[in-house]
Amino acid sequence: MSRFYYLFTLIGFFITSVICSQTVVPNGDFESWVNHNTYEDPLYWDTPNQEVATIPFIGVAVVSKSTDHESGNYSVKLETKHLSIPPMDIPGFITLGNLTVNVAAGTYNLVGGVPISDHPTHLQGYYKYLPQGGDSCVLAMLLYKNQSGTRDTIGGTFFSSKVTVPDWTPFSVWIEYTLAEEPDSMNIFAVSTAQETGMHPGTTLYLDNLSLDYSVSVNRHELNNEIDVYQDKETNRLIVFYDFNEPQLTSMNLYNMSGKKVEGSPTGMIQKERKVISYGSFSRGIYLLEILHDGKKFCKKFFFNF
Repeated sequence: MSRFYYLFTLIGFFITSVICSQTVVPNGDFESWVNHNTYEDPLYWDTPNQEVATIPFIGVAVVSKSTDHESGNYSVKLETKHLSIPPMDIPGFITLGNLTVNVAAGTYNLVGGVPISDHPTHLQGYYKYLPQGGDSCVLAMLLYKNQSGTRDTIGGTFFSSKVTVPDWTPFSVWIEYTLAEEPDSMNIFAVSTAQETGMHPGTTLYLDNLSLDYSVSVNRHELNNEIDVYQDKETNRLIVFYDFNEPQLTSMNLYNMSGKKVEGSPTGMIQKERKVISYGSFSRGIYLLEILHDGKKFCKKFFFNF
């Protein structure tokens, strides 16, 4: 497919510190498969096989069950292959959403996902990658919030590789959030060749044991109903989310225990915004975050111990 290409600009971060329930990646170990006579698909996952493996005489399955696994009995194998009519290279592709492929036009449409009701911190699993001719693979996750008839992307992450990885190797990538909302759906998808042009048949990506991880290293503090502060202890950041009904005169400052201001933002009219303080270069100790908003002062102490 000529348009299998991904660019992800995923900024910001926030995580709840207490997880009441944890979402499981459906069939993330790829042990369950559905037989469609000419091909098999992993249960709960969609692939291009329905469109490209069923073409009479020349069809190819770009996703298949493999007995080369990290654990269990199977893994999923994504392989870039060449289709002779119409002539095109097609990457292996899996998704928890709904994938529709137009072979004649060389295009695809990806929508949907599966439910989620919490805030995972990592996407992790195992992979092997055997690229040809400089190909690179991508495994990505996006989280969504459906509200008022619109679907907002509130966070996500991606993992990419272009080097040969012949043995099963673990990976773990942080999920970053752009909005202080609870997601209600997610999509995970992977592709054996991520670039739009110059695919090389034979490039193969194996995946096994995909899962979501939940870290307790991030603390959430709600200063009021409109101000949320998150301390991300892995990246040494304070992330402040403002969500006011209308623009309000607001300022933010961080002080050490000697009363010296070490970081802050000038007073300005703010409605919905995200502010970040990186404290990795600060000295170990106690700090006071002060937010002035609508004539009121909100304060919270933080201990930076690295």
